[in-house]
Amino acid sequence: MPAPASVLILGGGFGGLYTALIASRLLSGRAELTIIDRNDYFLYTPLLFQVAGGTLEAHHVARPLKRLLPRSVRIVRADVTAIDVAAKQVAAGGASFAYDYLVLALGGVPNFYGMATAEQHALPFKWLPDVFHLREHIEQRFAEAAAEPRRARDVLRTVVTGAGCTGVELVAELHDWMSGPLLRQYPSIPADALSLVLAEAFDHLLCPMDPNLMREAVRKLLDRRIDLRLGRFVSEVGPGWLKFRGPSGDEQVPCGTVVWTAGIKPAPIIADLALPRGPGGRIEVSSTLQVTGHPEILALGDLAACPDPSGGVLPQTAQVTVQQGPAAARTLAALIAGTDPPVFRYRRKGEVVGLGRMGALAEAFGLRLVGLPAWLFSRTVHLARVPDWGDRVAIALQWVKALLESERR
Repeated sequence: MPAPASVLILGGGFGGLYTALIASRLLSGRAELTIIDRNDYFLYTPLLFQVAGGTLEAHHVARPLKRLLPRSVRIVRADVTAIDVAAKQVAAGGASFAYDYLVLALGGVPNFYGMATAEQHALPFKWLPDVFHLREHIEQRFAEAAAEPRRARDVLRTVVTGAGCTGVELVAELHDWMSGPLLRQYPSIPADALSLVLAEAFDHLLCPMDPNLMREAVRKLLDRRIDLRLGRFVSEVGPGWLKFRGPSGDEQVPCGTVVWTAGIKPAPIIADLALPRGPGGRIEVSSTLQVTGHPEILALGDLAACPDPSGGVLPQTAQVTVQQGPAAARTLAALIAGTDPPVFRYRRKGEVVGLGRMGALAEAFGLRLVGLPAWLFSRTVHLARVPDWGDRVAIALQWVKALLESERR
């Protein structure tokens, strides 16, 4: 009987987790699976915005990997410091790991597009520590505004840059938190001192949904008195201000908080690899998720440029990555068995966008949903993607609790 193949999975997000879960079933006894991540938990990133707004708590979206994976999968908590594709070796946490097959699922990092001032002064919104930092920062701005009422409007102005789904959901959730619990905590601050801005370089929201739904999203954001700066490019960020560039020229705006959700790029460790690249520096893969020229390496998620039938590449979304994980496991099983790996076919199952308390838009099965049906559907979609049933129940109960508390106010 041949020795088990060594499969090394880098990254414990959606791609890495689902690859390990399915591969552990398909490859039982035929492969040794190791997953390496800087954290020992899986982070459900699509609901981070609800942690930022206080609807959910951190433990609802960050779950220990050892709870989600079988004991047969070795979990290593370490930073990946080097990848040698020629020697088939990975360095992490001061140790070296050899592999027969490598799965690159390290995800992405915020893309500041070379703008040093944004990287220095804007707050990223990608990982759990970012959420903690953002909440603490905004709470400090409220305390500052209460102490210096004349500066309240400028200090409390909060700008979210990037009007993709993350930016839209975050600005709506921050509005509900700031205009509700935080204002009640600081009764001396008038409600009209609050100002939330959603800025986007393009002249429209970037959620991949029906244009009619996007117009509805604009209307709902405006109903919340969120200032939409569409067609405005953020050209510079400073301490307490940022500068917009648009058709009418530059405009400098005072603000206490700038949150950056304007895009992501592959993890830095990937940039030095001599692997073929697609758009945005993403690693070029075939329809079987294998890296071009390196059939023993698979790449998926935010760092992979995976072809779609239209001739482009698939978007960097959780929905894509959730489907790629099991596909990567099936490719590994085929490679180890010596058969042809199956082609990955992405199936778009619709889109959901949260718009704060009881607000959402959804598109699925040819239907466009708004209001309560969209809100219920969006919750169902998120629960279905949470990998553990116990966690699903806990999140659902927390949603009910948050809803009841908001009704009592």
